[in-house]
Amino acid sequence: MLKLFTILMILIFAVTACNDQSNTPVADEVADSSKNQPVSADTTTMPVYDAATDGMLVAPGITRKLGDTLGIKMYEVTAKPGDSIPLHSHPDHTFYVIDGGKAAIYFGNDRQEWELKPGMGFVNGPVKDAAKNIGKTNIKFLVVDIYRPRNK
Repeated sequence: MLKLFTILMILIFAVTACNDQSNTPVADEVADSSKNQPVSADTTTMPVYDAATDGMLVAPGITRKLGDTLGIKMYEVTAKPGDSIPLHSHPDHTFYVIDGGKAAIYFGNDRQEWELKPGMGFVNGPVKDAAKNIGKTNIKFLVVDIYRPRNK
């Protein structure tokens, strides 16, 4: 019940944050909890979402759609040790770890190793990435993709 409440709160936060039309940034930078290095909160420089490389399309064997309505798609990913998620795109999205483990995340040529812990999560703008479970345990996480028009 607590996990469901937490997931719902993240979803509500994400939808509220994505609908905020204010021009005042909440923060210039947010900390990447896995590396403690700043990550830009400015989404104007992030890659445009490419529906042809949707995460559920490129990794259908390890994803399970939970819902797709009102411009929001929620799906669960379960990656066994050694499983890879090919290069894919996200629109605005949230990420929430259910079962943690060690993963290699690829942003272009930049490879980062993340120790994912249950309860860890973030809200992010459009991004293209790939991943591989490099640990010894299954990693399970929830992704909520939020489709909304972008101002140019």
